[in-house]
Amino acid sequence: MDTPLFLTADELSTLTGFKTQKKQVEWLRTKGWRFEINGNGRAIVARKYAEKALGCGTPEVQAYQPNFGAMQEA
Repeated sequence: MDTPLFLTADELSTLTGFKTQKKQVEWLRTKGWRFEINGNGRAIVARKYAEKALGCGTPEVQAYQPNFGAMQEA
């Protein structure tokens, strides 16, 4: 089973401690969380963002790493 891209309504309620959309948005703004409001007026939070913000996400792999050793050889 694939993990949803966004937090579910229950997860957002657990995160914020509120069930109403207005209070959830207020909590997210107060805490400085990034979120969007979808077409139904609900706050949506990306799961990876939430995991990273809570300190439990997996570190992102950096695709490119500079070769500083090459600069020293010149």
